[in-house]
Amino acid sequence: VCAGTLNGLSVTGDAQHQYQTLHKMYNNCEIVMGNLEIVLIDHTQDLSFLQTIREVTGYILIAMNVFASLPLQNLRVIRGTQFYEEKYALFVLLNYNPNTTHALRQLGLNQLTEILAGGVYIEKNAQLCHVETVEWRDIMRDPGLEPVVRE
Repeated sequence: VCAGTLNGLSVTGDAQHQYQTLHKMYNNCEIVMGNLEIVLIDHTQDLSFLQTIREVTGYILIAMNVFASLPLQNLRVIRGTQFYEEKYALFVLLNYNPNTTHALRQLGLNQLTEILAGGVYIEKNAQLCHVETVEWRDIMRDPGLEPVVRE
């Protein structure tokens, strides 16, 4: 078990510092108590240490990154005890660099079966594939929320 963060889009230091902090917090972690915020990570970083995460109690924020793949293939549950922007348990935004070919191409959430509370927001990820083929409503427990998936 490891602690999550509540920083949103604010970051301290450069991309290297962000990566080192992320690695220190989540290496060998299976359950994130709180939020998993992955912000401003470069395409050269090895994120394989994230594959041990099976559960996040808060929300997941993936924003302003340029790595190709997110290795969260063992993540099964997002509990949504906290929301990003007051209603989202999974928020994926602006994961590409318009000046290069570096961009998020796949989320790799193939084991994700439940979002217990909160919605899904995925936008402005120029090269992200297959998100429109996911039946987000089957994963989201709250029938009153519509998943937002565009661009």
